[in-house]
Amino acid sequence: MAKRRSNGEGSYYQRPDRTWVHQITLGRKEDGTLIRKSFKGRTKAICTQRKEEWLAEQARLKEQTEKEQRETAEQEDIVARLGHSLESETLFDVAFMEWLKLYKSPPTRKPSTYASYIATYNTHFAPAFGAMPLYEITQDVIQDYYQKKQLKGGRQDGKEGGLSPKTIRNHHMILKDFFTYAETKYKLFGNPTLSTTRPEVVQKEMRVLRPDEMQIFMEEVMKETQRIAILTDLFTGLRVGELLALEIADLDLKRQTLSINKNMLRVETAALSLDNPTIRILNYDPAKKTHLIVQDTPKTKSSNREIAISDGLCELLVRHLFTLANSSWPNPENLLFPSKAGTHLDPKSFEIRLNAVSKRCAIKKVNPHALRHTLATCLVEDRMPLNIVQGILGHSSIETTRKYLHKNADTEREAIASMTDRLDVARLEATPQLNGAKKRGKFAGITLPDFSEQGGNKRPPEKAG
Repeated sequence: MAKRRSNGEGSYYQRPDRTWVHQITLGRKEDGTLIRKSFKGRTKAICTQRKEEWLAEQARLKEQTEKEQRETAEQEDIVARLGHSLESETLFDVAFMEWLKLYKSPPTRKPSTYASYIATYNTHFAPAFGAMPLYEITQDVIQDYYQKKQLKGGRQDGKEGGLSPKTIRNHHMILKDFFTYAETKYKLFGNPTLSTTRPEVVQKEMRVLRPDEMQIFMEEVMKETQRIAILTDLFTGLRVGELLALEIADLDLKRQTLSINKNMLRVETAALSLDNPTIRILNYDPAKKTHLIVQDTPKTKSSNREIAISDGLCELLVRHLFTLANSSWPNPENLLFPSKAGTHLDPKSFEIRLNAVSKRCAIKKVNPHALRHTLATCLVEDRMPLNIVQGILGHSSIETTRKYLHKNADTEREAIASMTDRLDVARLEATPQLNGAKKRGKFAGITLPDFSEQGGNKRPPEKAG
């Protein structure tokens, strides 16, 4: 007589292909039918082994589920007693700086973006929230912060008064992004920024030079050492960092274009990553608070562009370079607009010179952005297609317009020429015309000076970021 099987031991049977099946009963369904689990194998022993492994896994999962349920119950008990989770007791400064390093630091973000976050934290967030645990930063706390910043903002320029609505909205976007992350990471009950209200941003009227102001401004600019750089900014609308990062190689005389593929800016040393291959740190010194860097990309993807320039502007640039070649100015890096020391011009110094010209002319608020707006306004007034203006300025907007209008180099050149028609080269600079001048492409055969070997100078070694 066969030995009776114990409960849960299951049954075995052999299939026609001589493999074995081991079945066990797990319980019954609501209709009374059995719930079975099968394990297949070449032998009974393999079937039994697979059953034991499965039962062990089920036991582990059951234990894990029970553990999670206990932890959840404990968390609920803590929340019931304290009113918040233990994780949310983390201080804002610890959590925020961890988030910055993980998600907003190079190479995920550009050094300039990371530097702006750090500056905002040090100047505004740290004094307001730094020592507070996250659970204490409620919607009312955030709203009170916005209100106070509108009245007395702690401006970085040291002036009295509150922050601008746009700056407060920028703060809101940073805080909103951080607390979205903190909701999960630190088990917050919600994002305290979502139901707050911010001041309405009123778009300020652009500062644009009138034609009479432009002529006065250009004549006064000619007294400046960096006059050609300033005029180039006016007639191309480049961002100041794009302008001052230009090298001679970016000027193509045959195509009569300028290539904008770099950007220069000043960032805090704390925001720099020395192993970042996308930047070059100029004259690195860890003791300095800030550094000038050259990024290998402009501000945005669409900012990486090649713009056509007019004959008048190209002629000024060529004369400028030959004047440099016959001067005592060093230029070991072949920069288009080097300083007297042969280094990159500091954007802040460039703006100071613009401001000096503005004061001498008694024309208010002339800065690089005003020159950029002046170009854009003149082009639009001359009925240039918006996509041509967009291509010249390197904007990333009006995507819908770009689907219908297409970039054209000749149209760009005509657009720039419409501006530089205002440029009377003979009036501004009494310099002999170049020999063999022709109407279009007349600079194609000119070999520009190479400053890299001048006086044995070589490109100085710099710390690469």
